[in-house]
Amino acid sequence: MVWSATLAAVMLLGVVLAHWTWAWLAPPAQMRAPAATPEPRLETAFRLFGLAQQNQSAAAPSGHAIRLLGVVAARAERGYAVMQLEDGQILAVREGGDVTPGIRLAEVRADHVVLQRDGKRETLAWPRKGNRARN
Repeated sequence: MVWSATLAAVMLLGVVLAHWTWAWLAPPAQMRAPAATPEPRLETAFRLFGLAQQNQSAAAPSGHAIRLLGVVAARAERGYAVMQLEDGQILAVREGGDVTPGIRLAEVRADHVVLQRDGKRETLAWPRKGNRARN
């Protein structure tokens, strides 16, 4: 019985010595530079919503009726909004970008976006019953 206890104590001492020897004599951890985060691209937003990239230089529809389909709002970076134009064209536009000639996406929030038409700001909220774009 004494022999078994002595053997267990010697094995435990060996494990403790091996652990602390490795902790003190191991090579220091190498510092690595953080991976550079790439600039967000508009194509990423198109893939996110499963939309094929459409020609943004197409002529603006008459009346400029725009429907909000979705937003990707971010605090630290510019957000994106997915909108459907009057002619059925679906666009993913980055905050500060042009939706159509004369209409710019001024702000992206979690529950609405702000458009700037001919110098006037217009709020476009999520579609609800009786909810229309407000000035």
